[in-house]
Amino acid sequence: MNFLCEKDKLLEGISTVIKAVVSKTPMPILQGILISTDEDCIILTTNNLETGIECIIPAIVRENGSIVIGDARVFFEIIRKLPNDYISVEVDDNYHTTIKCQKSVYNIIGLNPIEFPELPIIKEKASFEINAEVLKQMIRQTLFAVSTRPEKPTLTGSLFEIDGDNLSIISLDGFRMAIRKEKIDASGNEKFIISGKTLGDIVKIIKDEDLPIKIKLTDKYVMFEYEKTKVISRLIEGDYYDYKRIIPTDFRVKTVLNLQDILVCVERTDPIVAVDILKNPIKITIDNNSLSIDCITSTGKVHDIIDIDDCGEKIEIGFNQRYLHEALQACECEEIFMEFNGSLNPCIIKPLEGDSFLFMVLPVKLSN
Repeated sequence: MNFLCEKDKLLEGISTVIKAVVSKTPMPILQGILISTDEDCIILTTNNLETGIECIIPAIVRENGSIVIGDARVFFEIIRKLPNDYISVEVDDNYHTTIKCQKSVYNIIGLNPIEFPELPIIKEKASFEINAEVLKQMIRQTLFAVSTRPEKPTLTGSLFEIDGDNLSIISLDGFRMAIRKEKIDASGNEKFIISGKTLGDIVKIIKDEDLPIKIKLTDKYVMFEYEKTKVISRLIEGDYYDYKRIIPTDFRVKTVLNLQDILVCVERTDPIVAVDILKNPIKITIDNNSLSIDCITSTGKVHDIIDIDDCGEKIEIGFNQRYLHEALQACECEEIFMEFNGSLNPCIIKPLEGDSFLFMVLPVKLSN
């Protein structure tokens, strides 16, 4: 195999596919990158058996072939440190690989590509398209609520729910919930759970461009197809939690807030809460025309006030500062509703207009 490729394009391709490389695996070949050639391009592939990524890059192909570069991260560092010019990669019959750029030369040993597991063949049962920027925003606004606890595997992913032309993404970890809705050009009904790790990679891979992403489904896999890149991930099996039944519908206190006002107020508690965020909740008090935030820790205490419209009822409620902060950060709008129904019931955060998102944060019991 012998090809010539621009450094920036090769580096971008490696940066994309390396997200599916795992550092610890019983199959060492999965720590590498499969490189194969086509007429005027090279194809980079990684596969950790749960997620696989394929990226096609333009290149000058002098001799067809394929190889697995055994350590993807070493290959990335080699390419990153080379001059900004065309890079030559030449592989002999024993998979000895020579990488050249200007006066720099690397010699590394590759692996036989026959041992590299192929990506699953996607025979789609359903598919739809969505704008790349919209999908990226939807994932970003729900990913924070994905659980990291392996004992509840379905909650380590986000539920994608298609109902007619509506797409909802739902994340739930037992302490907070995030729902993001959007109209799409689709029909039918589908429910599937995608790993939070895969969704985090998708956010990093997708460029901030107004382009469509095609999402294809099988019974076991989902594929995101974007320009010259494919991400294939195994779906999480099992039934997702019945999230609709835990959303409150009646509220005693409902207030309109400027997002930046409440967000900055919560952020100001960071220096005090940071000593032990799990043991030191923040207290929100709504009384007459003010919303105050207080926190007392071994470091000190903080008190801050926001002016609001009179809600007609006093309420005191505690929250894990990080959980509330992340929900507010995900709003991405100017004004929000915050709705309460007592000190032991969850808080709901919604946009002032429309129903594009709903965030729910469970309270923390305040000590006397």
